[in-house]
Amino acid sequence: MSNRSPGWTPNDDVAAAKDRLAAVGFIASIIGHRARNKLSTIRAALELLHAGMEENMSPEYRAALLREMDDFVGDFNLGIDMVRCDFGPLEELSAKAVIEGVLGEFGPLAQRRGVRLEGSFDPAADRVLSDRRLLRIVLLNLLRNSLEALDGVKAAAIRVRTESSGGRSAVEVEDNGRGVPPDLEERLFADPAQGRGGIGLGLVLCRDAMTIMGGTIRLATPKGAAGARFRLEFSPENPVS
Repeated sequence: MSNRSPGWTPNDDVAAAKDRLAAVGFIASIIGHRARNKLSTIRAALELLHAGMEENMSPEYRAALLREMDDFVGDFNLGIDMVRCDFGPLEELSAKAVIEGVLGEFGPLAQRRGVRLEGSFDPAADRVLSDRRLLRIVLLNLLRNSLEALDGVKAAAIRVRTESSGGRSAVEVEDNGRGVPPDLEERLFADPAQGRGGIGLGLVLCRDAMTIMGGTIRLATPKGAAGARFRLEFSPENPVS
């Protein structure tokens, strides 16, 4: 028995196939260039090992290599999550529960980089209308974005907090890293070629995911403050009736 709608035409299948291929191509464009660079670095290290030249691999070089591998695995996993994600209806979720799950998942990587993770939760802002998988992807993208901006920063820290404002629940991800260059602030979510550390596509994904959930994302760093703060605001009502 067919599960196609009564108005189905063969063109609908073609359009759906094109959408799927476009999604795969979009995700591939996110991780492709970065993955090639990181694999080249990893291959160079393997060549040194193969040639018996371990003495040329300083502790700093080994640490940098581990960071490259962590980043590659993170990019790959996020890309796969986006391709597999089939978005269901929005539901009321506990923001605290989702954030704590993401912080637990992200914690080992942050610990290896010497970055402190903090969570702060307002009970009045705990309920958010969201898709659990989409919210997880947004948070992981922002956390990895912050982690990259914290490379080499002393007392590096990332703080995730919830708050309620004007009847809307919000989540903020803040770091004390390099911040966003002023010339990028206006096009941070619009230009896939730009972004913090050259990963603007991740921010575009965050914007699209928040749009699907009827919410918004913006840069909310106070003027003159160090680091960067990204703010997610959620709609109190389902955008799709």
